Amino acid sequence: MTTKDSLSMNQLKAVLDNAPVAVFVSATRDYRLLYTNRLARELFPEAGRTDAACYAVAGFDKPCPSCHAGEMSRTELRVREYHHPGNHRIYQLSGKLIDWAGEPAHIEYFLDITDEKREKENHRKAEKDLRTTLGSLPCGLCVYRLEGSRIIPVFHNQAFYEMTGYSQEHIRSVERETNYLGVHPEDLAPLQKKIEEVSRSGGVIQHIYRLWNDKRNEYRWIRLDGSFGADEAGQRLLYGVYSDFSEQKRLEEELTGSGEKMQDIINAIPGGVAIYRVSSIFETMFFSDGVPELSGYTVEEYKELTRGDAAKLTYPEDTAMVVEKLRTAIKTHTVADFEFRKLHRDGHIVWVHIQAKQIGEDSGYPLLHCVFHNISALRDTQMELNHLVNSIPGGIASYRVDGGRVTPLFMSDGVPALTGHTREEYNESFPQGILDNIYEPDRARVFGAGQAALESGGILDISYRVCRKDGTLGWIHLNGRRMGPPAESMRFYAVYTGMSEESHMYQSIANETADGIYVIDRASYELLYVNESRNLFGETPVCAGQKCYTALFGKSEPCAFCTLGTNAPDGQEHAMPVGNTGRFYTTRFKESNWNGIPAYIKYVQDVTGEVTARLEKERLELYFQTLVENLPGGISVIRSESDGVMTPEFISDGFAAMTHMSVDEAYAVYAGDIFAGFHPDDVTTNRNKLLAYMESGEGHCELTARMKRGDGGYVWVKSTLSMLKLPDGQRRIYSVYTDISKAMAENRLLRRQYENLLLQHYRAPGPDTLIVGHCNITRNKILEIKDYTDSKLLEKLGENREAFFTGIADLVVEKEERQTFLNTYLNAPSLAAFARKEAERVLDCFIKLPGEERGRYVRFKVNMVETPDTGDITGILTVTDITEQTISDRILHRLSSSSHDYIVDLNLHEDSYQILSSNKNARLVPQSHGRHSERVAHMAASVVVPRDREQYRKALEPDRIIRRLKEQDAYTVAYSVTDEDGEIRTKNMSVFASDLRLGRICLVCTDITDSVREQQGLLNMIAYTFDLAGFLHVGSGLFTMYTRRMVLENLPPYRTEDLSRAAGAFTGCRDAEQSMPEAREQFRLETMLNRLAQKPAGYDFVFPCRTGEGGLLYKQVNVLWGDQNHGTICIVRADVTDMLAAERASKKALEDALALAREASQAKSDFLTSMSHDIRTPMNAIMGMTTLALAYLDDRERVKGCLERISVANKHLLSLINDVLDMSRIERSKITLSQRELSLYELIEQLSAIMEPQAREAGLRFVIQPLAITHERFLGDSLRISQILINLLSNAVKFTPEGGQVDFLVEETPALEVGERVRYRFTIRDTGIGMSETFLTRIFEPFARDASVVRVEGTGLGLSIVKGLVELMDGEIMVSSHVGKGTAFRVELEFETARRRKDVDERGEKGSGASGEDLLAGRTFLIAEDNMINAELLSELLQMHGAKSIVSADGDQVLHAFARMPPGTYDAILMDIQMPKMTGYEATRAIRELNRPDAATIPIVAMTANAFTEDIQASLDAGMNAHVAKPIDVDVLRATLGRLLD
Repeated sequence: MTTKDSLSMNQLKAVLDNAPVAVFVSATRDYRLLYTNRLARELFPEAGRTDAACYAVAGFDKPCPSCHAGEMSRTELRVREYHHPGNHRIYQLSGKLIDWAGEPAHIEYFLDITDEKREKENHRKAEKDLRTTLGSLPCGLCVYRLEGSRIIPVFHNQAFYEMTGYSQEHIRSVERETNYLGVHPEDLAPLQKKIEEVSRSGGVIQHIYRLWNDKRNEYRWIRLDGSFGADEAGQRLLYGVYSDFSEQKRLEEELTGSGEKMQDIINAIPGGVAIYRVSSIFETMFFSDGVPELSGYTVEEYKELTRGDAAKLTYPEDTAMVVEKLRTAIKTHTVADFEFRKLHRDGHIVWVHIQAKQIGEDSGYPLLHCVFHNISALRDTQMELNHLVNSIPGGIASYRVDGGRVTPLFMSDGVPALTGHTREEYNESFPQGILDNIYEPDRARVFGAGQAALESGGILDISYRVCRKDGTLGWIHLNGRRMGPPAESMRFYAVYTGMSEESHMYQSIANETADGIYVIDRASYELLYVNESRNLFGETPVCAGQKCYTALFGKSEPCAFCTLGTNAPDGQEHAMPVGNTGRFYTTRFKESNWNGIPAYIKYVQDVTGEVTARLEKERLELYFQTLVENLPGGISVIRSESDGVMTPEFISDGFAAMTHMSVDEAYAVYAGDIFAGFHPDDVTTNRNKLLAYMESGEGHCELTARMKRGDGGYVWVKSTLSMLKLPDGQRRIYSVYTDISKAMAENRLLRRQYENLLLQHYRAPGPDTLIVGHCNITRNKILEIKDYTDSKLLEKLGENREAFFTGIADLVVEKEERQTFLNTYLNAPSLAAFARKEAERVLDCFIKLPGEERGRYVRFKVNMVETPDTGDITGILTVTDITEQTISDRILHRLSSSSHDYIVDLNLHEDSYQILSSNKNARLVPQSHGRHSERVAHMAASVVVPRDREQYRKALEPDRIIRRLKEQDAYTVAYSVTDEDGEIRTKNMSVFASDLRLGRICLVCTDITDSVREQQGLLNMIAYTFDLAGFLHVGSGLFTMYTRRMVLENLPPYRTEDLSRAAGAFTGCRDAEQSMPEAREQFRLETMLNRLAQKPAGYDFVFPCRTGEGGLLYKQVNVLWGDQNHGTICIVRADVTDMLAAERASKKALEDALALAREASQAKSDFLTSMSHDIRTPMNAIMGMTTLALAYLDDRERVKGCLERISVANKHLLSLINDVLDMSRIERSKITLSQRELSLYELIEQLSAIMEPQAREAGLRFVIQPLAITHERFLGDSLRISQILINLLSNAVKFTPEGGQVDFLVEETPALEVGERVRYRFTIRDTGIGMSETFLTRIFEPFARDASVVRVEGTGLGLSIVKGLVELMDGEIMVSSHVGKGTAFRVELEFETARRRKDVDERGEKGSGASGEDLLAGRTFLIAEDNMINAELLSELLQMHGAKSIVSADGDQVLHAFARMPPGTYDAILMDIQMPKMTGYEATRAIRELNRPDAATIPIVAMTANAFTEDIQASLDAGMNAHVAKPIDVDVLRATLGRLLD
């Protein structure tokens, strides 16, 4: 093969490797694979083997059944399908003969067509189902393809042919091309046109046409519903649905004919019929021709009018009524029946009668069916008739008489007019007509006469009374008769007329002369006639025909009090008392002839009212006389003549008794002058008062005077007078007298008390009293004012109380206080308060008297009392100066007396002070009072330490105090003093305003020595932590700075109010000018406040600072609040140069650690990726081989091969898991090494047995060389030593290409420790791919893999485990490697020789010579396992070795199973750990605690997936004898059970 050919072959392979199909090239002669591409190797993993046969790769022992290599040619591809037995997918095989690198071969292309085949099958099935579904539909379904003007059928279902009825010949024609076969000639053109139009627009077609049906031999109506679309190739398709429409067409024609007939019938109905849909309007749905005729319109014109609301076509005044009645009928489901008006087109009104009812709904709205009749002519006739009837005098009415029931049918307007009612009122009040209004006494007579007229058919002519609307009685004359013969139902017509004027006159005379007129039969006392204006003798009306004594009084015989028997019929009036009824009557009667019957006409008048009034008058006169005679004070009646002379007409006994006189003596005293008995001092006042009262004549008058007694003394009397004017000009005065002597005595006492109260008020004013006085609030008058302020308030403000107090209010400074004053002390609120029994009104105010500059606090107090004699309300005023009290109260309100040395009330205007409060334990307390300036000078000169003197003096200067307190509410000054004992103490003076208007200041001095000492200690601590500390007072802007030297040497701090200067002082750097802009910004108060608002806990910033030597320092400034009230900002500075350096170093270390962590994380990610691949690979083998084994169950050899491969994959998967677990145990130092006697040569032999097959299979030469071994036996852990060496040897085999060599050298070297020790060096050397120097630096790290190595399975933990185990044995491991040359590992381990240990634990060797099968055969095991598969597997394994087993599903069951069987039943218990109800640990402990001989000795083996050392220890602690990890290794289980059962 030339280089050129080789290049071409390489290019060909490159192309095929990226082909989208699997490619196999095999030799024609022996089926040996010459080439497979990437997809082929993925399809058949064994295809990567060199020189493998193609059929072996596919899983066959001989050429594949689907192979057709012998039938292939070099020109055409041989295509067939192949079903893969493993993945059950379908491949399309395409093969041909070729030359491959000069060797005859055939090439096969594998294309996965599984999805395509499935899709085709699904499509075929769906198409079949669709055809079946469409074929079962009752309507015709068709699909057509449009090719120009041709319509080609694609599909017709069976129903189409059944419905169209085509013959076989026509069916063949229709299936070739649609040419409108059988369409009726009249329908052909419209159908073609409709299809062409819809074809162009792409819309929906719906058309009905006739089609000839060959089978029925007739045309059938067909309905076509179709739409146009396109298929995937873009072909235009018509989808059509055909329905037989013949029956519907027939029904439509019948309905049309019926509809026309019905329309003719409806149009023939007089009037009209219409149907409306009623929503918010009346929408016309249908109307007959008669409806527009009602208003003179044609049908077409009316259609235009009804496009809107049909209700608007009614007469405007009737529209609302029509709508309301129709909607009510709809709502109540009743028939509306009424009349209304419409406006004719020529302008006249048309009366219409309507009957309407709901007949259904349309679109959710009711349908209203209406029938109209034109009743205009009838209305005109009725109007003429009504006018004629209503013109007749009186009234006309007609009635229907059904048995005893009378129903009015008609009445003219004159009928209700007879009683003064309107027609509406009459209909409402008298539903039976005028007969309902017959006056009750006449009702029987009228109805009797009426009944007789009905029976006889004669004329009824009768007069009777009715009740009129105004409550009076009226006379009606009725003339009527029956119409027609007697029957069940008869008509009766009546004419009503009123009484004539003459009859009215006689009736009035009769009613006025008597309340009742009775015509009585003289012989029988029967009532012949009765006329009562009201029921005189009872509730029951009196009727003619009865006995008078029965009808009037309910008696059975003539009355004893009847005047007919006791008096003559002379027409004179006689009294007639009627028993005990309480009624009184007068009667007069005369004889007369009443229609030929001798009779009495008796007139009765009810005089109960007059008699009762007369009796009441007599009773009152007696009562008054008794009252007058017995009234305690007495009564008199005085007559006043027109000339003014007043004389007593009556004097009661009471008056005489009150004055200690007899009545005659009293008359003698007052007969000539009613004031003759008055005390001379009281005459004038009372006379004038009486004359004034008589002049006005209104209300009552009261006189109070002393009246003479019979013994010469006087009695105080109050006279209450009322006056009655008589027609003759005289006046009578009625006077009631009351003895008030006792009340006057009490009043005199109250007067003395009142006067004493006023006297005391003015006599003893307090030292702080400013004004006293009293006033009459009722009469709005100031009575007296004493002004101790010399302000002459009474002269300025006047005696009008309202004006005086308004002027006083102007002295109140504060506006709100001034208004409160007015609302409290003006007349109206004062009187209202007294009425509420609030007799004292107190108010504190700040006022300025005339001429005052500063003002003062005063208390106004007004006490209100009722003035004796007059009853007026007097107000007693006191105004007191309470300035000192107010100032003291304010000071004490703000301070606690236990927290200060003393409190001073300072008066700056007077330069004076006064001690308000002091602590008895305080020192340097000033005198109780004195001059402020002298006190400050004394303190500054001799008490305050020199450092604070100037500060102390300035802080307490009066002008500075006022200025600072105007700017802020309070301030403090701290200073130090030397006390009497020479001790330096620190004081804090708080200064705040009591009232700046008065110049009153409060000073509070507090000893803060202890607090300052604590602060000094804190400052000392700060000084050792920070080099500068500052405190900024937010309110004043004062900045106080402490340096470390100031704090430690107790020097005064640096203070300034210029923050920009503070910035320079605080930075203190050589290049402060350069850093000043930044520092100035950071030290701005606004900046600090803003940042503290964002971070209330504080913040910090760092700035650089160069030293004088040119060095660079870093200063950190911390800013935080200094107090809870946020009044102070604390600023500290510290040198953080060293800290920053350390932080940077730490940061560098963290960054390095982060980089290492990222590398470790990446390694871990790579490990997880590789582990995913490495675990899936054996899992894939397990699943694949399982599938193959199930597929070839009859082929024993093949199943065996599959199971062997599954076993290999299982062991590989378990080794991966064990590597991970070992790494975890090593990292947690949980591995414990065992010490057993071992033979080095046996160990080498075991390793050789394991590794030689692997090396041979990989095509490697494996060489073992033991060198200079003098000590063969040693004590060690065989498992862990083997694990180290197998790991290294396996890696050497894994990473050495075929043809290479792996050397295993074992040599003994001198021991490093003293004693009987032996040291071995194990060297594993290979000629493999080698490792890079970069990878060698981290070769022993977990999860580390060389990036250049791909497609090698493993966890990446093997070397980490090796290193961990070597270090656990105190050994050494070294590695050297060169890429492409190979790698050498050297492990040195040191052990104790076996000769020194005679007490070696040989449990592993005991019984080793016995056979596991011999030990297990015939044994019985109790298995605790909740997983049924695991339980079945374990039972089968034990059964294979001749053992029986009993399975329990949880710990509770295994405990009961063991307890209920006799001892010795079970040889051992195999115990799962994680089980329901009771875990394996709990079950083991419970078994060990049982009271039976084998409970403590029976072997219990833990079988669990928890295989860590702590898990093993936990099982031993629970009482188990051994631990076997899942998945169960049969050899390990046999060895464990063999050891326990030996």
